[in-house]
Amino acid sequence: TEPATPPLLRVRSDAETMVMTRRRLFAVAIAAVARGFQAPAGRSQGRVRMEASLIQTVATEASVPMLFVTSGQYFLSKKSSAETVVESVEEGEKDLYRDTPLRYAGYANEVGEAFRPLVPGWVVPASYAVAIAYVSADTIDKSLKVLEGDKYVSEAQARCAAIEGLDAFLWQITASVALPGFTIHQLVAVAVAVIDAANLEPSPVLDAIPTALGLLTIPFIVSPLDELAEQIMDATLRKVWSPFLESCLVD
Repeated sequence: TEPATPPLLRVRSDAETMVMTRRRLFAVAIAAVARGFQAPAGRSQGRVRMEASLIQTVATEASVPMLFVTSGQYFLSKKSSAETVVESVEEGEKDLYRDTPLRYAGYANEVGEAFRPLVPGWVVPASYAVAIAYVSADTIDKSLKVLEGDKYVSEAQARCAAIEGLDAFLWQITASVALPGFTIHQLVAVAVAVIDAANLEPSPVLDAIPTALGLLTIPFIVSPLDELAEQIMDATLRKVWSPFLESCLVD
C-alpha cells in the first residue's frame, strides 16, 4: 500500500490548486476583455474608424464656437448690475440698433447659415447682404448723431464722427456677422455630420434638425458674443482712438 499523504501537504496542494485555478480564470477574463476591445475584422473596423473620425470632427468644429460663447459669458458674468444701471442712466435713451428687436436684423446671416442645408446656394449670401445693410445703417446712425450733436468740439466733429462710425462698423461686423456667423455655421456642420454618421433613412424631419438647432441657438448667443465683441474692441482699436475722442469732448 502507498503511504498516506500527510494532512499538511494535502492542504498545501489544495491551496495551490485554488490559486492556479484563480489565475487561469483571471487570464481567461483578461483575454475576453481584450477581445472585446479589439475591433473585429471587416465592417466593425470601419465602424470604429468612422466613430473616431466623427468624434474628431465634432471636437474640431465645435471647439472654437464654444470658446467664443463661454468667453463672452464669462465677461458678462463679471459685469455688476450697478455698472449696467449707470450705463443705462448715462445713455438716456435706447439704441435703436442694439437695444431693440431690430438687433436681430444683424443676425440675418445666422438665419441663412441655419437654413444652409435646406435652401438654394444663393440664399446664404443674400442673408449676409441683409446683415451688412443693418451694419451699414447702424454705422451711418452713429456718425450722424455725432455730426448733429454737441458731444465734441466743432473743430474735431467731422473726425470724431468718422471714428465713431468706424467703431460702430467694426463692432457690428464682429458681433453681428463674424462671430455668430461662424458659430452657427459650425454648429450646423456638427449636426449634419452626426446625422450623416448615423446612417438613418433620409426624411424631411432629419433634414430640418440642423436648421432648427441653428435657429434655436441664436437667442442664447447674442448677449455673450456682443460682450465678446465689446471686449475685443476695448482691448485693441479703442485704445488707439479713445484718447483722441476724449480730448475733443465738450467740457
